[in-house]
Amino acid sequence: MKTNPLFFLFILLLATACQEERLSFPQVVEVPAEELVESVVFDSTAPLAGMLRLETKEAALVEIEIQGPRPANIGSGNIDTRHEIPLTGLYPGQNNWVKYKVLGQSLHQYAVDSFSIEAPPLPGFMPEVRIEQADPSRMEAGWTLIEFNLARGNRYQTIPLAFDRNGDIRWFLNLGWTGGWTAPFEPLQNGAFRFGHSHRIYMYDKLGRRLNNWYLDGHQQHHDVYEKPNGNFLVPTSKLGLNTALDFIVEVDRQSGEIIREWDLRQVLDVDRFELIRSPRDWLHVNSVWYDERDSSLIISAKHQGVFKVSSNNELRWILAPHRGWGQAGLYGNGLSTADRLLTAVDQQGQPFSPAVQEGEKGLPEFRWSWGQHAAMVLPDGKLLLFDNGLHRNFLLDDSGFSRAVVYDIDEEKLTVRQAWQYGALRGEDLYSSIISDADFLPETGNVLLTSGYIKKESQRAKVIEVAYPSQEVVFEATILFKSLYGDGRGWRNSDMAYRGERLQLWNQQAQ
Repeated sequence: MKTNPLFFLFILLLATACQEERLSFPQVVEVPAEELVESVVFDSTAPLAGMLRLETKEAALVEIEIQGPRPANIGSGNIDTRHEIPLTGLYPGQNNWVKYKVLGQSLHQYAVDSFSIEAPPLPGFMPEVRIEQADPSRMEAGWTLIEFNLARGNRYQTIPLAFDRNGDIRWFLNLGWTGGWTAPFEPLQNGAFRFGHSHRIYMYDKLGRRLNNWYLDGHQQHHDVYEKPNGNFLVPTSKLGLNTALDFIVEVDRQSGEIIREWDLRQVLDVDRFELIRSPRDWLHVNSVWYDERDSSLIISAKHQGVFKVSSNNELRWILAPHRGWGQAGLYGNGLSTADRLLTAVDQQGQPFSPAVQEGEKGLPEFRWSWGQHAAMVLPDGKLLLFDNGLHRNFLLDDSGFSRAVVYDIDEEKLTVRQAWQYGALRGEDLYSSIISDADFLPETGNVLLTSGYIKKESQRAKVIEVAYPSQEVVFEATILFKSLYGDGRGWRNSDMAYRGERLQLWNQQAQ
């Protein structure tokens, strides 16, 4: 790190009452000052971020700007003499100029200077990000975060990364210490990040420091970690010692780390239904959970069955899925009839579609069931948004088709469902991802962000698209081109991919 000690500290001197009236305004006097920046400390877990430490002679507010085509503006957030400021958003492989402003308690600027930091280059296996379209006036503010998963032949290494709207990767975390897949990597309410791996949930900050972790006693995490409004975690798991997998949800107390509740989904669904994929052990494959604050229930996406809702006491409320093959719930088929909780697909006038549509043998532009879906979430208006992968759509066993983001309007009293919105169906194989992927509602703009994470086209790639809701206009689109340097690009663990995507800010103040 290089710093320039030869700058001037500007101090505002107020004129005294005995001075002439023309001197009663603040007068600026130049005074030589000592070097303020003490150090920038980096952690190898976050190579493009560091902790900036500096001291000012008087209590002050410090603002930092990482300069470049897309500057990152960062503030210390408090008036003090000692400052520790997370420095995030360096450009990799080049000399970064970092400008700082020191402001007095009256917030009048009194010192400005800059120093340089040489950031390491990106590892050669990182993907190329190509920006196809960007309309900043209509986009959600922030950078785009994806869970990049590097194929290593027999396993995945998860490397969360964030890129700006130029496509420059400005931040990433090296989570290679886990030795495998980690998911999801998403922000917490406190600004840190959460992710799950094996038998634990982890909390890390943007500088790559571990802040906390929680052990899942008797369970192994899979695919999701949801933070409830009270701070507790809802986690899809496999319960150890059973002959089935990926069919439990647990609630973890944030403070004690104890598992305080379990949902055994074998009790409420038909474990012998194999209409989509035949896998007696992995019969359900839960990949997301959402807490519905309206009635304290859970909305669960299960790749091999559909989407369903259960109460806080594990009572089945409804099933969003093709109607074919639903029988009795329970390990021995001695539970309630699951068919009684199926949602009936209706048109805009509330009229049911034909039996072929209900059974899932046929789809229409006005209504299609979701197939192998991910990331079901409740919108502010109560509708349901999810990423419909299209896996084996209409029970066809080929690996082609389309994926989409779709919104369903569910009437829980009448047990009906209406397709309210969709995007992606007309783009065909350009967005088709048979596995993983994500759809999010962006709160500031009301846009939808969809991440199609495993597109097998001319080369392995992913797409992140921000779509205006409900107009369906694309306001941002990025193509992530994978290299698959350690695999052959063919199939699971041999092809790089992205799981979920987020739009977020990695700084304290708004950046571009």
